[in-house]
Amino acid sequence: MVTVTADGLLAGLADARALAAAAQRPDLVERLDRAVQRLRSDDATVAVVGEFKQGKSTLVNALLRTDICPVDADIVTAVPTILRFGRPPSAYLQIPGPDGELVAAPIDFGQLRRYITEGGTDPAPRGVEVRLDRRLLGAGLSIVDTPGVGGLDSAQGNLTLATLSLAGAALFVTDAAQELTQPEVDFLRRLLERCPRAFCVITKTDLYGEWRRIADLNRGHLERAGLDVPIVAVSSFLRMRAQARDSTELNEESGFPRLVDLLRRDVLGQAAGNRLAAARSELSFVVAQLRERVEAEHAVAAAPAAAPEVARRYAEKSRRSAWLAGGSWQTVLGDGIQDLTADVEHDLRERLRLMVRRGEDLLEESDPKDTWRDFQAWAAREATAAAVDNLMLLVTRTEQLAHDVAERFGLEYDSLDVDLPAPELALRKVDELDVSFQKSGMQQFLASFTAARVTYGGFYMLGAVGALFSVALAAPLGLLAGMTLGRRLIKSERERQVQQRRLQAKGELRRYVDDVGFHVGRDCREAIRRTQRFLRDEFSTRAQAVERSAAATAAAVQEIADLPPEQRKERANALAEQQRRLDRLAA
Repeated sequence: MVTVTADGLLAGLADARALAAAAQRPDLVERLDRAVQRLRSDDATVAVVGEFKQGKSTLVNALLRTDICPVDADIVTAVPTILRFGRPPSAYLQIPGPDGELVAAPIDFGQLRRYITEGGTDPAPRGVEVRLDRRLLGAGLSIVDTPGVGGLDSAQGNLTLATLSLAGAALFVTDAAQELTQPEVDFLRRLLERCPRAFCVITKTDLYGEWRRIADLNRGHLERAGLDVPIVAVSSFLRMRAQARDSTELNEESGFPRLVDLLRRDVLGQAAGNRLAAARSELSFVVAQLRERVEAEHAVAAAPAAAPEVARRYAEKSRRSAWLAGGSWQTVLGDGIQDLTADVEHDLRERLRLMVRRGEDLLEESDPKDTWRDFQAWAAREATAAAVDNLMLLVTRTEQLAHDVAERFGLEYDSLDVDLPAPELALRKVDELDVSFQKSGMQQFLASFTAARVTYGGFYMLGAVGALFSVALAAPLGLLAGMTLGRRLIKSERERQVQQRRLQAKGELRRYVDDVGFHVGRDCREAIRRTQRFLRDEFSTRAQAVERSAAATAAAVQEIADLPPEQRKERANALAEQQRRLDRLAA
């Protein structure tokens, strides 16, 4: 088995480009240029996730031996911080432009801390990008320090999960103070559904002498859950101390060398393999198009009498390819997109309808005035979970549709590369749940006045009857009856007010869910339209390339058949050399 390196593949792509240019195929030249650009520029993204104050930012600083990420006890990361390789060091805000596309706005390094911890702009930034000259980043790694999720089943936790579909790996950070909890294990399970590779990093081993026991307990939890997640225990403090003292022993004790090795082997190695596979796929496609023409010309050069049959065969193939380029696969793609849209919208509606039912049940169990703050957090968490899970369905169904269309019509397909909706941006457009349950002073006075009036009325009526019939105890009995009736009325009034608050809260919940469905659904429909355009253009380009190859082959076959014998012989020798070059590229 021959191992292909990036340099070897780049040389092959350059050779194929020269052959495509000689064959006057600018479309194939453009494909090869894009393949070279992707092979050279693609990064492997690693997201660092976890709860507040678990040592995420300190871990990133120690990993890269920098102090870019703020780590003070009284501040937290407010926006994702993306660290990439760059010379000289620079920083940018990723903010939405007028058309919704992200724009990189340069910022001063001295203000970096403020932007990372506060955001600092309106509209709020999607992230802060920092470019540094570090060896690990220069190897092709990009690191994303995400905000702490403040509860792994919280709204922020769900939004963090949404970003992981774009990452090549994730570092789940937990400290050595305690073993993994069930919510953390559940979060890791959901993380692995969205991200191909994950590592559990136990931090602060220098503070907790029992960290080895904690690591063993965590391995047991993950094994019982059926999760393949390697565990790495590290001390960021020892890593930074090792750097200050230039101590190899301290660095080994910190545990970071193993983490770096895992990132290089499992993340960078896998990403490089994926890039090589994509470039090989492009090279194979181009070689197949060029090879077809060279083989047909060479066959006619050796046997000119076969020219009419070969020309007829490729003319027919050109007609079939033209039909493919303009025909039925687009219908199949369009039908698939319609089904995809219907399924995604139905899934979102069903999730939100279930959220409404659960929310109304929760509101019936208590007085919304007493539980409203907790209910707001619950609603935000459920809304983000619905949006994130709906996005996951969109991604998986879109990938499946692309593969189905490609397989049915013999078109090649590599990977999906479109902008996905950001649930965080959609949910920012939704007004928060907001209901005021405080009664006005006049309403409180009227309720008290009504109760007092009924109490006094009962006392007065029975007192009057007692006076009429000379019953000595009538007045006390009247007072007792009035008080009893008043208490009942007050209780009834309180129940009515609680029911009124429940109705208010349910109405606000439905309004909130409608807004979530509108904004998230609109973003999903936009993403589906972008996906349809991407797949249509990608498959059209491939189908048109096949059509052009067949048409060019038919014309070249007829042309070589009309050459004088001497020129035909020279052409045959040149074609033999091209065929050998293409055979080497195909191998």
